[in-house]
Amino acid sequence: MKSYILAITITMFLSALFAFQNIGDVTVRFLMFEWVFPQGVWEVLVFCTGAAIMWIFSIFSMFEMRGKYKKELKAKDERIAAVENEKKMILESMAVTKNSGFSPDTLHAPYTDGESQITGLAD
Repeated sequence: MKSYILAITITMFLSALFAFQNIGDVTVRFLMFEWVFPQGVWEVLVFCTGAAIMWIFSIFSMFEMRGKYKKELKAKDERIAAVENEKKMILESMAVTKNSGFSPDTLHAPYTDGESQITGLAD
């Protein structure tokens, strides 16, 4: 914030100096209007108007980027919720398996005759 205040102060000082050194009158016509201003004042007004217009466009751009980031954040939140639900289901199924006495080691334990308990996994 201090840098903006410093930039504005320097710009105002340079603009005042420019306006003071260019005091000759100029006639400005725009559409049906006609004004007579000192040249320095007119150019400072044009500069300030351009800066204000660019500031307004930057605000619109900021809102556009904000909307884009909100959409990305919402998609990531949905993905996190889906992964957490999947984790919860895995933990619940592991708890059920543990309580039933089923062990994954028994899945491949050979019978006494050397064959697997699950058909088709022996080879």
